[in-house]
Amino acid sequence: MDDLERAIRVIFTQDPSVTPVVREEATRYCEGVKARPDCWILCWERFTQTEVLEVKFWCLQVVLQVLSSLAPAARADLRGKVLSWLRDVAAKKQEEVVVKNKVALVYAGLVKFDYPSSWPTAWQDLIGLMDAGLPLVDFFLRVLAIFDQEVVNDEVPRSNEDRQRSHQIKHAMRERDVVSLVECWYRILTTLKSPAPQMVRDCLKVTSLYVVWIEILTVANDKFLSAICNLIAEASGSSSEACECLAAIVNKKMPASKKVQMLSELQIFGRLEACVHRDGSDQQLLVKEAEMINIVGEVILEAYVDLRVQNDANSAALAQVAWESTNALMPLVFSFFARKEHQIAVCVEPYLTEFFVKVKSFVSGGQKGDMEMAPCHSVSLEQVRPILMQTLQLIIQRTAYPSWFQHNDPSFEDDEQHVAFIEFRKSLTKIYKRIFLVDEQLGFQFVQASLTQLTQNLSGVQPMEVDAVLYLFKEAGETVKQLEQHLQAKGPLAGCFVQLLECEALVNADHWAVQLALMELYVKYGKLLAVHQELFPRYGQRVLQALLSARGVRSNNPHLAARACFMFGRFVKLVRVQAAPLVAQIHEALQDLLIVQYVPSALLPVQAEVSLTKVAIKGTLKADDQANLFEALASLATASSPEELPAKLEMLLKGPAQNLSEILSGAASARTGNDVAGCAGWAGRCIEAIATVSKAFNLSHTATVPAWEQVLMVVANILEKFSNHLNREIGLWKAALFLCRRMVEVLGDRFLPVLDTLLPFLYATNDQADLTELTIFAHHLVCHYQKKTQPHLQKWLHQTFLRPFAVWQQMPEQSDQLKREKLELGNALLQLLKEAAQRCPSALLEPMLTNTRHGQEMTGFLLC
Repeated sequence: MDDLERAIRVIFTQDPSVTPVVREEATRYCEGVKARPDCWILCWERFTQTEVLEVKFWCLQVVLQVLSSLAPAARADLRGKVLSWLRDVAAKKQEEVVVKNKVALVYAGLVKFDYPSSWPTAWQDLIGLMDAGLPLVDFFLRVLAIFDQEVVNDEVPRSNEDRQRSHQIKHAMRERDVVSLVECWYRILTTLKSPAPQMVRDCLKVTSLYVVWIEILTVANDKFLSAICNLIAEASGSSSEACECLAAIVNKKMPASKKVQMLSELQIFGRLEACVHRDGSDQQLLVKEAEMINIVGEVILEAYVDLRVQNDANSAALAQVAWESTNALMPLVFSFFARKEHQIAVCVEPYLTEFFVKVKSFVSGGQKGDMEMAPCHSVSLEQVRPILMQTLQLIIQRTAYPSWFQHNDPSFEDDEQHVAFIEFRKSLTKIYKRIFLVDEQLGFQFVQASLTQLTQNLSGVQPMEVDAVLYLFKEAGETVKQLEQHLQAKGPLAGCFVQLLECEALVNADHWAVQLALMELYVKYGKLLAVHQELFPRYGQRVLQALLSARGVRSNNPHLAARACFMFGRFVKLVRVQAAPLVAQIHEALQDLLIVQYVPSALLPVQAEVSLTKVAIKGTLKADDQANLFEALASLATASSPEELPAKLEMLLKGPAQNLSEILSGAASARTGNDVAGCAGWAGRCIEAIATVSKAFNLSHTATVPAWEQVLMVVANILEKFSNHLNREIGLWKAALFLCRRMVEVLGDRFLPVLDTLLPFLYATNDQADLTELTIFAHHLVCHYQKKTQPHLQKWLHQTFLRPFAVWQQMPEQSDQLKREKLELGNALLQLLKEAAQRCPSALLEPMLTNTRHGQEMTGFLLC
C-alpha cells in the first residue's frame, strides 16, 4: 500500500482514532496528487490495480473532474484504457454498483466530448463489447441511462452551449447509431428474459428514455412492439416496465395525422386487447396497465381534437379513424374503471375527465368555442350516449365508499389512502356533472332509474351503495341553474324527490350514512314542499318526523345528531310558512333536548380553554346543536301572526328564563349548592340560549318588545349577582355581550335605557380580550345609534374609555403575541374615539375641556 492509497483511506475512514491533524494531512496529500498534470494517468492506474472500494471511487472521481480539461490526445489515450479495462477486466469480474456507475460516467463523458468528430465509433465500440458477457450488457444499459441524464435529456436544465452540443450528438446518433442501439435492445428483450430479467427491465427503462427523441419507427414497428406486448402478456417481473415503455412510444410527440396513422397501422388497440389482464389479480401490474391505457386514451383524444378542427378531407377521414379508436378503447377503459380497487380505477380517471370536458363540443350542434368555422368531424348524441350511460352506471359503483374507509375518525383525515379516495370521488362527481351538460335528459333518466331501482330493491342494497345513489341525486341538483324554477315546474328531479319520500323504508333507514345523505336531500330539494304547498302535509311532516326522531336529532351517533340539528334548521327555513302552525308540536317534541343543564364547575378541566357553554353532559346535546334547535324554532315562531307571536316567544324563552329566575330566587340552590362558579356558568348558558332565540327577531316584531325588556332586566340582575364571576372561563360575560349585540337589532332605540343598567356590569371585567370585544361593541353602538348615544357616552365615558385604557397601559410587550394583543385593544379604543368624535363630539370635548381625569387620559392617549 503506497502513500496515496493510505491517504485516501484516511479521508474516508470513520475511525475515531484518526486525529484531525492526520485527516488534514491526508487531504492535503490527495489535493497535491489532483494538482498534477498527469493525475488522470496515475488515478486510472491506481483504479485498475487496487481492490479497495474507497480508492477506486476516489480515483474515478478525479478522472471525471479533470475530463473536460484533458487534451484530445489525452482523452483518446483514456478511451483506449477504458475500452481495454472493459474488455479484459469488467467482462470477467463483478464490480460494485458505485464503481460501475463511475466508469459509465467516464464513458458517457468521453462520448459527450468526442462523439462523433473524434470518436465516431463510440457506440459501436460499446455494442461490440456486449458479446463478452452479461456484465458488459449491464454496462451498455448503464451508459445509456447515464448518458441520457448527463447529456441529452431536454428536461434537465443545461447551459445554451451544452444544449447545442446535445442536439448535435442526438442528430449524429439518429444518422449513425440509433438503429444498432434499437437492435441491441430488441435482442436483450427477447433473449435475456430468463437469464437476466433485471437487464430486461433496465432495457425497457432505457427505451422509454430514448423514445422521446429517436426516430419513432425504429421502435414503433411490428417486431419491436410484439416483443413489448409479449412481455406485458406474460405478466412477468418486467411487465410493469413494458407498460411504461409502450405508453412512452404511443405518447411520442408528433403531428396528430401521423400519430393516428401510426397507431392505426400498428393495430395498437388490438395489441392492447390481447396483452392486458382485465381479470388479473396482480394489483401492481393492473395499475401500470391502467396508467398505460389512460395515456393511450389521452393521446388519441388529443389527436381527435386537433384533427376535427382542420378543414381538409384527409383530416376528416383521420378524425373519423381517431373517433373509432376512441370507441375501440372505451371497453378497456371501463374494464379498469369498474375494478373494485379504487387504486386501479383512479388511473383511468384523468382520461375520462378529459373526455367529458371536451365531448360536448364533439356532438353535432355543440359549442364551437372560438373556432371560425364548423369542424370537419362531429358525432351525434346517439353515438355518445352508450359511453355516457356506461360511465354513469360505473360512477355509482365507484362513488360508494369502500369497506375499509374510516368515517368521522380524525386519525385518518391525513391518511394517504383516504385522501386519495376522497379526491377520486371529487373527480367522479365532476365527470358526473359534465354528463348532464352533454345530455341532461339522459342524466335525469339515469337519476330516476337509479332511485326506482333503489326504492324497489332497498333490502338488497348495501348502505354505502344507497349513500352513493343519494349523493349523486343531490349532485344532480347542482347541474340545474335555476333549481327552484325546476321544482316549481315539477321537473324530473322534483318527481325523484317525491318518489324518494314515498319510500318509507328508505326514509326510516337505520344506517347513519343513509340518514346523512337523506338530510342533504331534504335541504337540497325541500323547497318543493314550499312551492307546492299541497305536498307539505304528507311529505313535509314525514321529513320533520325523520329529522326529530332517533334517526335524527335523537340519534345515539353524535355526528348524526349534530348534523340533524343543523339540517333541521336549514329545512325549516325552506318551509317556514308551511311548518309554522306546527311550532308548538315541534317544541313539545324537542322539549327535553332544549333543557339548559346545570354543569357543576368540578366537572370542568383546570384552566379550561373553552367556556362552560361548550361543555355538555353525557346524553345531552352539545351547546352548538342545541342552539341550532333554538334558532330553528325561533324561525318558525316568527312566521306566526303578530297576535300569536308573544305567546310563541314566551314558549321558547320559558325554560332558560325560568332557570334564571330560580337562580335569582335561590330556588336552584338545591341543585347547585355552594357552587357559585357552576351556577354562573349555568346562567351564562341560559342567556346564550335566549340570545340564540333572538336571532330570528328584529325591529318589525314590536309585539315581543315587553318580553325582551323583561328578560333583559332579569339578565341585569344575574350580572349583578355574579359580578365577581365574569371571567372568561365561566362564559356568563360573553353570553351577556352576545345578548346585548342581538338586542340592538331586536329593540332598536328601546334598548338604550336598558343598556344603562347593563353597561357597568359588562365593564367589570379586566380581561384584555373581553375589553377589546366590548370596545368594538361600543363602537358599533355609536355607529348604529349615532347622536342618540351622546347622553349615554357622557354618562359612561369614564367606564367605556378608562377601564380598557387602564388595562392597555399595563399590558406587556415582551413578545410579538403580546404586542399584537395590545395593538388590538389600542386600535379598538382609537376607532371608538374617532366614531364618537364624528357622531357626538361634545361627549369627548366636554371632559377634555373641563380637564377631568378621563379627559386628560384621552388627550394623552390620542397624542402618544
